[in-house]
Amino acid sequence: MSAVSPPPSQQWAAEGIGPAWWHKFISWLIRTGGKARAYHLAYIVTFWYVLFYPSIRRRCAFYLKRRFPEHGRLRRMWDAYRLVSSYAVTLVDMMVLHTLGPGVITASCPNHDELIERCSRPQGFALVHAHVGCFQIGVSTLSQFPKRVSIVMIPEPNFKVPAGVIDPRSGLGGVMLMTDALLAGDIVTMMGDRSFGSDHNVVPVQFLGGTALFPVTPYRLASVTGVPVLVMTAPRVSKTSYELRVARVIEVPSGLGRHAADYAPYAQQFANCIEQFARDFPWQVYNFYDIWQQG
Repeated sequence: MSAVSPPPSQQWAAEGIGPAWWHKFISWLIRTGGKARAYHLAYIVTFWYVLFYPSIRRRCAFYLKRRFPEHGRLRRMWDAYRLVSSYAVTLVDMMVLHTLGPGVITASCPNHDELIERCSRPQGFALVHAHVGCFQIGVSTLSQFPKRVSIVMIPEPNFKVPAGVIDPRSGLGGVMLMTDALLAGDIVTMMGDRSFGSDHNVVPVQFLGGTALFPVTPYRLASVTGVPVLVMTAPRVSKTSYELRVARVIEVPSGLGRHAADYAPYAQQFANCIEQFARDFPWQVYNFYDIWQQG
């Protein structure tokens, strides 16, 4: 399979759905009225946007049509409500954690012993996650592990992370920071379902019945540095708790070079993990754009 470039119109760095004032207002509401009112508002706002904004339903449909191809138009509107309300509740969870502090929203790690054992080795590793569940809350558990952590993400002023941040928009400088961190034995976490930078850093994989474009940067870094790639998911498992799960360990051979197509099998392994997540937690997949445009 050869590398395929995303179309020029593809908004790889697009923000999630919802108004820009959401974070500030919800933070104020939590402080003044309590978290229950924030969750109630999330459901009301969701109903309004799904009912009166066709663009919201259209952005949800990219995923929902593939996850539930048997559902008709009316059923898909209900699906959109469930998906967007789940996303809104996750945003409120983040704000509750930010405003009220640890303990109100908890994050546990069923793979704690495995990660502790890996952290005891001098070798670093990459944690690759996706726009599913809530990785921001999930990675809060990484502070308990005895390794330095660098998170590859666009800095979010409304969310503090217990680690260093590498901005993926920084180009070659960011890649060098990731490489240096992995070679130093650190943990580097990054997205595996969204590409920043060169169009040649993606490959086509099979995902939910179609051909989607996933980045190869995590696997290329693993090949260069000799570290394993751990696929991480962070589902919401109850009203007040998340779990940081290691879905798979991907071993990438050293010296594969720069050709993106050589990394397609490893991107496919990652896509398989996210597809299983979509089957287990169908309302916690928050990719609101068409990653299947080439399919």
